[in-house]
Amino acid sequence: MLNENMIDKDDKTVNKKMLDEAVQTILTGMNDLYSRFDGVDKRFDGVDKRFDGVDKRLDKIESDIYFVKQDVRDIKANLSDTPTREEFDKLKVKVNAIAS
Repeated sequence: MLNENMIDKDDKTVNKKMLDEAVQTILTGMNDLYSRFDGVDKRFDGVDKRFDGVDKRLDKIESDIYFVKQDVRDIKANLSDTPTREEFDKLKVKVNAIAS
């Protein structure tokens, strides 16, 4: 760190020792900053893994929903072939008439 006693306030020149101390201070700060980012990166890695798990679960749910929709379409198609109650009653009367 720069020492206030080492600086002559009237002297505007920078000597090698002052420059070395300034560079060292900057490097120390950058190392501290990078070490903090490393911890954040590790947290983001954990978050990424959790998101991957959520994505896989979502894909499975989407697949399941597709099959449920397909089943509903199949049921609707089967029911469309089924006569209404009125149609069934008319058919029942005709069959009974023929059978008697």
